[in-house]
Amino acid sequence: MDRITRQAAAALWILPLAFVLLLALMLWVSLPLWQVFNLDPDYYYLLNGLRLLEGLAPTDLSHPGTPVQVIIALVLRLATLGMSAAEAVEAVLRDPEPYLVAATLALYPFVAVALYVLGRAVHRATGSLWPALLAQSSPFLSMIIPKFGLHAKPEPLLIAAAALLAAAAFSAARAGRTSDRHAVLMGVALGFGIACKVQFAALGLVPLFLLDGRRLLVVYPAAIAASVLVFTAPALPNIDLFLDLWGRILTHSGAYGGGGEGIVDPGRYPRAVLKMFSSKLILSATLLAAAAVLVLYVRLRRRGLMEADPLARVLAGLALAAVSTFVMVAKQPAAHYLVPALMLTGPMLAALWGLTRTLAPARGHGRAWSAVAAVLVLLTLPAAWRQTAELADWTRGARSLDMNRFKGCAKIFYDSASSPTYALQRGDMNAQARYSPRLAEWMPADEYSWFVNDHTWWKEGLVRWAVPQRLDEVMAAYPCVVFRGSQPWNLLDRMHKAMPGFTFDQRCEAGEESVFTKGVSCKP
Repeated sequence: MDRITRQAAAALWILPLAFVLLLALMLWVSLPLWQVFNLDPDYYYLLNGLRLLEGLAPTDLSHPGTPVQVIIALVLRLATLGMSAAEAVEAVLRDPEPYLVAATLALYPFVAVALYVLGRAVHRATGSLWPALLAQSSPFLSMIIPKFGLHAKPEPLLIAAAALLAAAAFSAARAGRTSDRHAVLMGVALGFGIACKVQFAALGLVPLFLLDGRRLLVVYPAAIAASVLVFTAPALPNIDLFLDLWGRILTHSGAYGGGGEGIVDPGRYPRAVLKMFSSKLILSATLLAAAAVLVLYVRLRRRGLMEADPLARVLAGLALAAVSTFVMVAKQPAAHYLVPALMLTGPMLAALWGLTRTLAPARGHGRAWSAVAAVLVLLTLPAAWRQTAELADWTRGARSLDMNRFKGCAKIFYDSASSPTYALQRGDMNAQARYSPRLAEWMPADEYSWFVNDHTWWKEGLVRWAVPQRLDEVMAAYPCVVFRGSQPWNLLDRMHKAMPGFTFDQRCEAGEESVFTKGVSCKP
């Protein structure tokens, strides 16, 4: 079906726009972005976007995340038109929140357009609106997607890249006979996703059963390589940082290149894989259904009872890519690393819809899938409400204790803390402390950051704008001191080592953060 009606085209915008509105609502209730549950890595990307605005290569290449940093740099440049680079840097550093919010919102149209393109491709491949809407439903089927997709980090663009890759796969299935164009489109989408986050590479298996030998082994890899090169080009001057980190990750069994030698820990890895599958029920159920339908399809094909359907090849590639993502990220089983796999849930449901319509009477098929849609709606609407309410609760908790109460005291923010100072300092450490000397000139002189963990690009230690400080000297210089952060166990261990026998006067809680005081009360 080459053309779709105006009504269908309009309907295909409903879910993309609804998802963007959900992202905007969740962003609004979780502001400001310097709060403890937001700042990592939002402020990392802001400060590296600022480096790009100055014409410098980013230094936070852990994902590598270059496309996000480029978009942020463009937003910063547009928001400071008429200013020199130095003036723009000054404006952003003095009031970073509005610029970061604007950069965050700028990512949402990419998501909406990509979801529309996916729906349109599925509609053309199946001739029906319902599977197109199923394909677009992925962002609602796991609250992991909007929870992390609302931020200025790789996840919004991973959502878009996964949708575009799936759209290209359905387009190839519709064509029947794939061309170099299909291989290039899938390669570009995959390369873009990898440039955002390396784990996206697992989705490279999507076209495995769609492309023929030359396109699969030559055209597709060439398009991937060219795409990765183009989308990471601004970061290439600092590629050694990326290679160093990922060299450690690939040769050590722990997270972020820690642990002993080896790629994985064989004692923990299988359990991590199973735990991830068991925690993502809708995706896991979809994978089980895909396996059952594909087995039935193969058997019917062998008996000559069913004609070949290219949607089977799409479904097989999507399912294999999703499983491969679980296997890839189980080494460090963080939920947000599964966003690319979770984005394949809707496209798999769409392919299942297409395959099953030949296995059941039209009436029964429609009723069955209406029931599936109803169950998904009943599961996702309350989940979206709960997730939004949780973010609002986190915000209320973080803002329940106003640090302005402690004027005249030293404020020491430890990993990780709700504080503009801490957010900027931590972000700047990912920018190789380029802006710390400037920030030290006007930021509060009584605020310090204490990194009680080793991080990707720096070591633990107490600093004021990247300048090391002695804890005993800081505490002796003020009549009172307040510590705030979300890892009190690490703080207490570091305090015991730095000042044996020291005890705090009080401990108060502010949401997920713990506040310790000496010489002043933290209680209302």
